[in-house]
Amino acid sequence: MSTKSQAPARDLQDVRREIDTIDDAIQDLLMKRTELVVEVAEAKARTASAAGQGSFIAFRPGREANVLRRLAGRQKGPFPLKVVFRLFREIISTMTRIQGPFRVDVFGAEKKLAYWDLARSYYGSSTEMELHDNAREVLRRLGHDRSVVGILPEPGNYAGGDWWPSLAISGKDGPRVVARLPFLDIASENDAPVALVVTQAPFEPTDDDTSLLVVSAADKVSDAALAARVKAVGFDAERISVALTKDGGASRHNLFAIKGYVQPDDARIAALTAEGPAENAAIIGGYANPIKRARDGE
Repeated sequence: MSTKSQAPARDLQDVRREIDTIDDAIQDLLMKRTELVVEVAEAKARTASAAGQGSFIAFRPGREANVLRRLAGRQKGPFPLKVVFRLFREIISTMTRIQGPFRVDVFGAEKKLAYWDLARSYYGSSTEMELHDNAREVLRRLGHDRSVVGILPEPGNYAGGDWWPSLAISGKDGPRVVARLPFLDIASENDAPVALVVTQAPFEPTDDDTSLLVVSAADKVSDAALAARVKAVGFDAERISVALTKDGGASRHNLFAIKGYVQPDDARIAALTAEGPAENAAIIGGYANPIKRARDGE
């Protein structure tokens, strides 16, 4: 027979008072975090002014990815990581709006709202969002407004999936891919839609990234020849999409995913076109690789 004595049950009102104290502490910390974000915005504004820029881009996808990775690394217990991310995405998006203008334009052809729901989950319940049935309209808007973030479907052979060659054509100063959604990849939910985030903010390196490379040539050049050239210059790459454009002559574009962060001026980019068959090659950004989980909490 066990001689262990159980601790007496705590009074319910005492437990609730402790929960209220925790809630107050959370709110106090959020108000303090807001004060610090205002300081950050003021510092960014001073830096932009000193550089002769009229404004700064508050959106920092690389920093956001590192924040979420740190939180994932310290999360314990049954509380779902997905909910932790949703809470902090609301906080991060709100803090971004406090720093300056921020809005989201979403592709949603054929009245499909999958990308809308994905964007709303990641960029917050109060962020201004607009739905478009044309990927080109999303690209046009974010090309003219530094505060706009575009949500576009992952490249592929379906409606809206062939938008990416325009990023290579627009050059280094144009919009670029900076993130992938969802950032939390749960194996049991592998049928969830995947989108890429495009904006004028820079694609910044984190500890674990994928870079996106577009290699273009005349339509008569085979995809195999372009893939061989990419490998020959030293890229560890996987071709993920092919698109054909006819503006100014038929061109065939291959999109490659490269392991790691690649600078737009990497010497291997120039080497791709030095001896053919590629006519043009460009890094169009990339993304911090998502956090993978077999299951989530509960």
